[in-house]
Amino acid sequence: MASSSRGVNHRPRATIGIIMASSSLRPRPSRRLPLAGLAFAALAATLAPAAAQSTTSPRQISIQGEGQASAAPDEAVIGGGTQVQARTAKEAMDGNSAAMRQVQEALRQAGIAERDVSTSALTLRPLIEQGSGNGRPRVTGYAAGHRVTVRVRDLARLGDVLDRMVAAGANQIDGLDLTVSDWSAKVDEARIAAVTDARRKAEALARAAGARLGKVVTITEHGGAMPPPMVRSAASRSLSASGPTPVATGDQTFRLSVSVVWELVD
Repeated sequence: MASSSRGVNHRPRATIGIIMASSSLRPRPSRRLPLAGLAFAALAATLAPAAAQSTTSPRQISIQGEGQASAAPDEAVIGGGTQVQARTAKEAMDGNSAAMRQVQEALRQAGIAERDVSTSALTLRPLIEQGSGNGRPRVTGYAAGHRVTVRVRDLARLGDVLDRMVAAGANQIDGLDLTVSDWSAKVDEARIAAVTDARRKAEALARAAGARLGKVVTITEHGGAMPPPMVRSAASRSLSASGPTPVATGDQTFRLSVSVVWELVD
């Protein structure tokens, strides 16, 4: 007999499997900038315009100025001496030495210090006479020369010194240089004049452009060589009853230029 039994509905139990992926479900850390980083970024954004302005080249103006200063010479350098001809070389040298001793004594009496007299040349040469026709040249004598350089520090005495040299036996006066003993003060005067000239030009240009001169950036000096001595020729002459030899000194001029760079401001 089949036993009747209450039917039991055996439903399969549903198993819900929940698989948690640890990598995908973990909370992600928030990306927060450090406080110091935020401050730096803000500061950089603020300073960027100022940095751009600082790299801009400043406005400048460059001008060249010229200056000069004149001075009257206060010293003279005489070049001259003696020359003697004789039959033999010894006679020529002896005669020339005697003549030069007289010239040097005259210079001492004129108040010229020994340090201001120096020998610049001493010569001895044969005198040659060319034979007529096919004749051979022959020596007829000798010429001895002694040249000195004399510095005269008082130009008021220059003419008298020249006359005394000639009267004592100097038969060669071949040079006279007039110089300024100290140019330093005149050089500074020319520098000031050159910078003043440059500023005058720069101010005129800046004013025309609606700007003003700012601070000086650079100053460069150009040229400035000392002027060469003024050369005067002086011919040999004897003492004149009308007075000492006249010498015109004139002026010497020192010139230089400068380049000055200024900043331009509104």
